Amino acid sequence: MTQGEQVRDFVAVEDVAARFLDVAVNSNLKLGNPEIHNIGSGKPQTLRAFAEHWWDKWEAKGKLLYGAIPYRENEVMRYVPQLTL
Repeated sequence: MTQGEQVRDFVAVEDVAARFLDVAVNSNLKLGNPEIHNIGSGKPQTLRAFAEHWWDKWEAKGKLLYGAIPYRENEVMRYVPQLTL
């Protein structure tokens, strides 16, 4: 992997589905008037921290090779939503 310094806001798909359902059921959606909501966990973390957490949780074999892949030329180092939900 890269050095893993990129920051993202990972969120479980179950949480996203629950939020979609909540908005669909509990808001006043109107036909032809779409709503846009940013969804996230509110807990940004580096890709390295994310990888280490799951590597340990799943008791993965081998090791993570930080820096084995270079960052892309146009790498986005921080991509975190401004949450509305």
